[in-house]
Amino acid sequence: MPLLLTGLLLVLAALGATGAVVASRNRAPAAQSQLGPDKKYAALPMMTFSLGGNDARMVDVKVLLEIDPTVDGKVADPYVPRISDRLSDRMRQIDPQQLTGADGAMLMKSTIAGVLDRELRGVRVKEILLDRMVVR
Repeated sequence: MPLLLTGLLLVLAALGATGAVVASRNRAPAAQSQLGPDKKYAALPMMTFSLGGNDARMVDVKVLLEIDPTVDGKVADPYVPRISDRLSDRMRQIDPQQLTGADGAMLMKSTIAGVLDRELRGVRVKEILLDRMVVR
């Protein structure tokens, strides 16, 4: 009798292990499909701008643009000089005190979005990410 129970327990353990392996193989593709498509980013180079106001303050900005995955990641490269020039004009209108806290990041993103809407009309920018922003 003990030998029969031991054999039965071994068979149940083998069936359980086999079921776990099969279930983990079936779950992996479903997890990948839930994550959605890969994201693609276009990186703008580090840019330095003068800010408005009485004191001579500067801001260093590095921006990542989340773009459509079907678009080439270097789509913004030909437009970087124009983007930088327009942003320079816009940054001179911003007081350094406006760039403090979360509201400052939102102001920076909205300013960049306004310039990108004008310069990159054919490219859909899903999200603007501030990789680095230093006010000095």
